[in-house]
Amino acid sequence: MTSTLDLRGEDFLGDPQGVLRGLREADWFAETAMGPAILRYDEVRALLSSWSLRTPGVDFLAAQGITDGPVVEAVRGFLLSADGDDHQRVRRSVGKAFTVRRVEDFRCLAGDLADELVAGLGKRAGQGAGTTRNEGPGSGLGSGPGNGPGGGPGSGVESGGGFDFVEGFAQPFALGALCRFVGIPEDVRREVGEWTADVGLVFGLGVAEHVPRIEAALENLHGFIDDLLDQRRRSPQDDLLSALVDQSLTEAELRSLVITLLSAGHGSVRHQLGNAMAAFLAHPDQWRLLAADPSLAEQAAEEVVRHSPSALLGLPRVVKEDIRVNGTTFAAGSWVLPVTGSANRDAAVYDEPDRLDITVARTAHLTYGGGIHYCLGAALARVELQEALPRLAAAMPDVRADGPAKWLPPNEVGYGPLSLPLRTP
Repeated sequence: MTSTLDLRGEDFLGDPQGVLRGLREADWFAETAMGPAILRYDEVRALLSSWSLRTPGVDFLAAQGITDGPVVEAVRGFLLSADGDDHQRVRRSVGKAFTVRRVEDFRCLAGDLADELVAGLGKRAGQGAGTTRNEGPGSGLGSGPGNGPGGGPGSGVESGGGFDFVEGFAQPFALGALCRFVGIPEDVRREVGEWTADVGLVFGLGVAEHVPRIEAALENLHGFIDDLLDQRRRSPQDDLLSALVDQSLTEAELRSLVITLLSAGHGSVRHQLGNAMAAFLAHPDQWRLLAADPSLAEQAAEEVVRHSPSALLGLPRVVKEDIRVNGTTFAAGSWVLPVTGSANRDAAVYDEPDRLDITVARTAHLTYGGGIHYCLGAALARVELQEALPRLAAAMPDVRADGPAKWLPPNEVGYGPLSLPLRTP
């Protein structure tokens, strides 16, 4: 008998990895209201790369009763919704602008921003400001003792103060780094961050209740981005926007692409930093290792994304043609949910998968996806994490939780703490 995974059930909301572990050990998939949830590494990896599947696009909205309007049109234009020749054409054009060299050239700016924010954490800690004590669903790691963040190499955060890590570092770093890379002026970044956060709600399971917010954000972003692209055509700068306007993309494709980059890149890095901090709180020995040896930064960035990803469930897929996996047939038109957060802890692939270990070279995780929809911003996310984490560890090697964290529910596309109170001893 096939097991069932209730994505809205109290057990999953309270301990998502514990529930996934039990189901994964019993079988390679479990039934959900959305369709089969694929739980083991080999099957998830194969399905992510399969040409027999596609991303749901506007079908994801239709399943929630939304079939027309500005939100549907916006999602239809997202690169993530494209398939076939259109997807390959746009992806090739983006690849000419979003290059590895451009990302690597950005590394120093990301490090500088991390240094600035870590210095700000020192002031917050000294003043005892910014701490919140809200409870919420999730793993509860934020309530346990551990070790934490820090500043630039050799700098420290004043001891004896409390602050909220999400408010003080994760949010401003994720937004600030992305806006600098894309080319968003500093004086409008706060508004842009609010708009893109609202647009990011289209990837969740409660879109219907947020339609007015999403529509307002889309209207604001459309006008803002059109004006900004026009400015770059007249006066190019050394940023991603200027590189994109030189590609063979329509105005609508450019607008949708920028919105997608901002919406996906902002929230995912913010959540990932929060998840990383919570994971290190539960594994203080690993935090001290990173503080003592910043050369572990690259491996640490991969390990936190494997162990505590900001996309626990990943996006569902729609079966384009009948596909058979391990003797089970998934019919054309049905949905499957490759759960990357479960695959990343498959004991058949990883030794001690529930342990965070930044010293071990692991098999590549699946958080960034696979196939034609492999995460466009993966290289940038890696650089941001590699620059932020060792600076945090060096500045605050003995940080600890200062009360329970407040978490987003794990059944949304983005998963992480909304607040994470910390204190330096």
